[in-house]
Amino acid sequence: MSFTQYYWKMILSPGQAIDALIKDTKFLRYSAFAVSITAILYTFVYAFLIAGGGQPFKPWLNIPLETYYKYNLFFCAPSMFLGWILSAGVVHLLSKSITKSGTFEQTLSVFGFGISIASWTTGIHDFLTSLLGAMHIIDQRLYELTLNSPTFWRALLWLQMTAYLIWFIVLFYKGVIKIYIVKPWQAVILGTIGFFTYQLFFLIFNR
Repeated sequence: MSFTQYYWKMILSPGQAIDALIKDTKFLRYSAFAVSITAILYTFVYAFLIAGGGQPFKPWLNIPLETYYKYNLFFCAPSMFLGWILSAGVVHLLSKSITKSGTFEQTLSVFGFGISIASWTTGIHDFLTSLLGAMHIIDQRLYELTLNSPTFWRALLWLQMTAYLIWFIVLFYKGVIKIYIVKPWQAVILGTIGFFTYQLFFLIFNR
């Protein structure tokens, strides 16, 4: 299948897509394309936030709030790619303690698609609202405050974040169980560890 076919298949029927992907000679190239889509999307998000005058809440890194998004332009893509590699590596090492099946490259390929596809659950919202802020259709700082107040928009954000969490773990779980042929409960644990490894690493640089 082509990259586009894999991408849509991973959304509509991830199990079948993973079966085909891990046997494809181009799986690493395709997974890098998938992560690149998300990296580019969020680089635009941070560029729009700068144009719209957005300001993050206190970041973990010791960088002034006023300039933090400017650093995010350069942090976003590298931290996403490094988090992708780290999460696949951690899951592969842990899996090898219980099975001899599967390879790191296969895990990397499936996790790349998982990261890209699951990120759309929040990515569409983040892209559209930051774009509206950059166009000064909405007040970016006021909107960011509403997301942290008991409003409809915060409830919507939490709904998206819940979908983000579930979809990540589902895709990682399906990848682990197909690649390493482990028990379902083991695949759930490994998929969850993979998600939190990626997410925590990404949040360090993009809070």
